Amino acid sequence: MNITTIKIYHLFWFVAAIILLVGICNPDNTTVDINIHDTYFVIAHLHLAIVLSLFYFLNGFGYWFLQRVLKKPLKKYLTLIHSVIVLGSFIFYWLLVLYCKLFLSNSGFTLFYDRSQLINITLVNEFILIVFIALPIFIVNVLTAIFKKNN
Repeated sequence: MNITTIKIYHLFWFVAAIILLVGICNPDNTTVDINIHDTYFVIAHLHLAIVLSLFYFLNGFGYWFLQRVLKKPLKKYLTLIHSVIVLGSFIFYWLLVLYCKLFLSNSGFTLFYDRSQLINITLVNEFILIVFIALPIFIVNVLTAIFKKNN
């Protein structure tokens, strides 16, 4: 497979497989704690990995279905913006996890964020970025491709 033949849906499917593999191979029963006002949401990492891999797989499936099955051209700049935000957030998250494990301690010193707080804040910001910017761009791209007339 040549580098020029890699399509955007291949990248999304590759990331979905990596997320699922990391979630399944994680030996710890760790959780993500999300605090919203006075309510805590506790989500197991395996469940989060399944949902995220499904999200990335469905994004890839949407691109594959439009390009291969329906033969509809997508707007390149919208596809680029969407994929940079979604795939870039995945890469940024893992770089942050690596940085936190190497350089930050999980001490109780309260003037700075500890590891888990920094990662949780980053996850929330990435979620907001994906839901309010990347997902509408994807929807606009899909709708313009579906309703555009082929010449």
